[in-house]
Amino acid sequence: MRTRIVKLSQATLWSAEHEPLKDRVPGGVFGNLADLRRQLDEAHQLANLPPIKHEESHNVYNIKSDSDGDDEPPDDALDLSHGQADTLILGGEGNAQSSRAPIATTVMELFIERLISNFSPKNLAKYGGSIALREASEMRMFSPIICTAFEAAALSFAGCRDGNPSIEVVGHSRYIRVLRLLQNALYDPKQSKSTDVLVVVLLSTIIEAFKQSSSDSIFRHQLGGLELLRARTAYRHRHGIDRSLFVDLRLYWVTAALVHRKPTFMASKEWLTVPWTGDGTPKDILHRLLDIAVDIPGYLSQIDEFMALLREANSPPSLLAAMQSSILDLAGELQARLNMWKTMYADTYPPGMPKEELDCETPDGFPVFKCRDPSTMQTVTAKVLVYPDILLATSMSLYWALSLVISTADSGLVSVLGPQRRYLFACNICRSMKYYIQNIPGCLVSRIMFVIRTAFDVFTENMIEKEFLVECFHFIGRKLQLTVFSNQCASSAVKLGNA
Repeated sequence: MRTRIVKLSQATLWSAEHEPLKDRVPGGVFGNLADLRRQLDEAHQLANLPPIKHEESHNVYNIKSDSDGDDEPPDDALDLSHGQADTLILGGEGNAQSSRAPIATTVMELFIERLISNFSPKNLAKYGGSIALREASEMRMFSPIICTAFEAAALSFAGCRDGNPSIEVVGHSRYIRVLRLLQNALYDPKQSKSTDVLVVVLLSTIIEAFKQSSSDSIFRHQLGGLELLRARTAYRHRHGIDRSLFVDLRLYWVTAALVHRKPTFMASKEWLTVPWTGDGTPKDILHRLLDIAVDIPGYLSQIDEFMALLREANSPPSLLAAMQSSILDLAGELQARLNMWKTMYADTYPPGMPKEELDCETPDGFPVFKCRDPSTMQTVTAKVLVYPDILLATSMSLYWALSLVISTADSGLVSVLGPQRRYLFACNICRSMKYYIQNIPGCLVSRIMFVIRTAFDVFTENMIEKEFLVECFHFIGRKLQLTVFSNQCASSAVKLGNA
């Protein structure tokens, strides 16, 4: 059997041995430019690459318009395929370049197909859409940046799932190059709004799900993706891969906006209608729910504004009273819309309604959910919820999570649900997890990051219900090697004043 050998530069080998891998990857691309420049420079030094030539700007995510003038063109991208930093040789004798073509390329294609199979299953309708990697992979032959991003994501995925640090380090080096190419692309007025760049942001987010370079690295990539979508306008997302990058990923975009607690373009009429006027399928039950969810970030922003005025303690009481009344009215309106959605779409869902079943230990070791009996306050084993399909499980779990977010407890301002219903809704999410995690294909489990974190934040420390969710995080983290779950999906927490 031939031996797999990974040749790395001396600097890269040293960093792999003496420094945790997650600490060597830069954070989100779309943060402060000064921090990004420093992080990229450090990462390039570790990977034995020359420093980046930085353009002058105050924000790496300032998308330039065609009228902004021409900037100095970026320096040529390095070819790391056969370079000193991450030459990959797969078996046999001979030099790196000759081995790369027939063998390493084949293995890379297998890695990429494995990535696609886990994140983009073929039966999209069954799951309410998926991550649009299968279509995006067809663009690799025309786009060097997409090709490199796929290689980085596939190697990172393979290295993490197989517990192979050598492959992880090669993926890390590719990722450094991706971040450099992405930064350069964002300075180009036309390329910054291209589909290629949006695909790379998606792949970078996937990489961060395994690496977690920083606590908010995924969140920052998502915010960058939102800014790209806004700049591209809704009319760019009516057909093909462009439509998929918005429609199939809409759950991720909306939950990122919820975490950010700022109103977004997604609540506008254009973004609620235009992407569904092309050649795609009509809105399903989940998208009908997301039509309501897009208005919740603006509501959360009003709460933050009100709480900021309270802290200043110099606002007229009449102003505060008017703001509080407006917030309470909006909370009631949003909850009423959610309840109407449940009546119109969930309660009449053609495949059927969820059913309760007795829970028990299973061979995969999934934790058993226990909670309090409201009538006796004794701890009991809860019945799990079993759904007719994943789409309804996703939609109902999100419905409960959105209701919990509206009835925010951290501000003490709004109590649409009341403590008992908040507890019930959080428990319903917990009761749905076994079905969801055991039936969702591959890494599409990432669709519940926001939901499971929202339920987690409802329960107080040392509650048995919260301990169950801790076990769920660990279970998913171990099963799929998704560091974001091992870190309890902290970047998906909707916190008061989160920014």
